[in-house]
Amino acid sequence: MTGGPSPLWYATRATGVTALLLLTGTVVLGVVGVARLDSPRWPKLVTSALHRNTSLLAVTFVAVHVLTTVLDTYAPISWISVIVPFTSSYRTLWLGLGAVAFDLLLAVAVTSLLRVRLGYRVWRAVHWAGSACWPVALWHGLGTGTDTRLPWLLGLDAACVAAVAGALGWRLCLAGSRPGRLTAKLACVAVPLATAAFVAAGPLQPGWARRAGTPVALLAGSAASARAPSPATAAPAGGSFSGRAARTQASGLVTLTVWARMTAPTPQSLVITLRGTADGSGISMSSGTVSVAAGGASPGYQGPVVRLDGDRLVAELRGPGGSVVRARITLVIRGPEATGRLAVATGEGQ
Repeated sequence: MTGGPSPLWYATRATGVTALLLLTGTVVLGVVGVARLDSPRWPKLVTSALHRNTSLLAVTFVAVHVLTTVLDTYAPISWISVIVPFTSSYRTLWLGLGAVAFDLLLAVAVTSLLRVRLGYRVWRAVHWAGSACWPVALWHGLGTGTDTRLPWLLGLDAACVAAVAGALGWRLCLAGSRPGRLTAKLACVAVPLATAAFVAAGPLQPGWARRAGTPVALLAGSAASARAPSPATAAPAGGSFSGRAARTQASGLVTLTVWARMTAPTPQSLVITLRGTADGSGISMSSGTVSVAAGGASPGYQGPVVRLDGDRLVAELRGPGGSVVRARITLVIRGPEATGRLAVATGEGQ
């Protein structure tokens, strides 16, 4: 594989994160329902309907997550692998946990549809077993996710763990000191701590992709992509330019904008904006910006004007890759027409 992740791959990640959030909401609402929480604002009928609809939405996103996973060709994942746990060559353990979570969710969905025929005890047993879907799905996402290290995603995962642990802890406190409650309370503390320890020792450490079970071919492709230099935006080239100028004034402030193009040595677009107060026929500048882009494309080089002296100005321009150039511009404006010359020096402070 040489092309890198496809849009389907990103769709897989997005639907997976959304499904985890919805599963978290389903678990929390389920705990609220078990606790028989009722209030004028949130009667039991409302919480039950919200729990049911959230569950259905979670199933929908999980289904899309599975579909995009199989259709995407970046990683070798088959239909068998998403149903039969631990049969994939791609991150076998962690993808297998995803298959376990999917099977549990399917069992809950099917038995819910057949609840009248199965009877309450069977449905309840399967439903409680299906509660394991949430922690299994959480660890599946942490272990197999390629973007687990992202701070915002770690924050979402932490919020999900805190929400479920808090809801279960609250429910256990309401139950009093019945047999087995102490063990359950300890589990509410131990599971988040174990999850945090796993993330710190696993996904956050270098080389996790290899240890998680990513096939060697994909690792080699990723390494080659990392070594290949990304295409950098070419630094602006000096030369003469021509274009048009517009001057506006509001509340005593004057804005002068110049749109120009350069054709030699390479096609470039140039935009100069100066702001300040009227000073005779010119401007006593308070701020200004300059942007230069090859062929009018974006992004290009842009930055502030650091000096204005008559018809000459100097700007510090920064490119997408972090490179900095100093632009010296001679600007001549005659009515709506603007002409001038751009000179570029590479590096700051030149």
